[in-house]
Amino acid sequence: MAETSKPLLKPRVHRHVVKTLAQRILSLQYPPGSALPPEPDLCETFSISRSAVREAIKVLDSKGMVTTRPRIGTVVRAREAWNLLDPDVLAWSMELQPSAELVLSLIEARQVIEPAAARFAALRATAGEIAPLEDAFARMSRFKSAQDFEAFNKADIDFHTALLRASGNIVFQQLSNTIGAALAYSFRLTISRAREPGASLPNHGEVIERIRMRDSIGAFEAMTRLLNIAIVDVGLHQG
Repeated sequence: MAETSKPLLKPRVHRHVVKTLAQRILSLQYPPGSALPPEPDLCETFSISRSAVREAIKVLDSKGMVTTRPRIGTVVRAREAWNLLDPDVLAWSMELQPSAELVLSLIEARQVIEPAAARFAALRATAGEIAPLEDAFARMSRFKSAQDFEAFNKADIDFHTALLRASGNIVFQQLSNTIGAALAYSFRLTISRAREPGASLPNHGEVIERIRMRDSIGAFEAMTRLLNIAIVDVGLHQG
């Protein structure tokens, strides 16, 4: 195929090819260990050039999803190698059927990270850093009363990302976007199981109060209780 077709250079075309291939991998249409279709087939499928195919494969390679092997082609890597917390990979996953296994694993990770973030926030957060938590909680309360659960979930995400930023820990702060995406993914499972969010609202308020009081142990414990309720909210059980 000709390598000079201008549409091949458009970012939206590149994003479409990467996303489509990634979602085929995530949905196991291309399972681990299998080879992606040969380059000429992908060129024909997407009406793109070989160089565009190779650029898309490079992106998937950088996210741990594929590897290129001589005489075999592009092979899907084992699931453990996939960078599932990459914001793009999470976003692509969120458009597919929610995975209860991934949601539970994300909650388990949050059970380690967020209580520690609450403890640090109680020790370090300024009034200016606590204010976004208070604003998010106020919106959660208002939207729960109005039964607007889409807006409630967005405010809930804002609460948890604000908590990570208030921790004063730069690693936790960097995780705020990932945690936000993880929460959005969890909420999709909540909705698919027709469960009403909001049971943990009083616990959110308790976390803020403990942080205001500089009660680091109380903040840690309150966040732990909040996340235990989150597991009930999505209808999952830990072993």
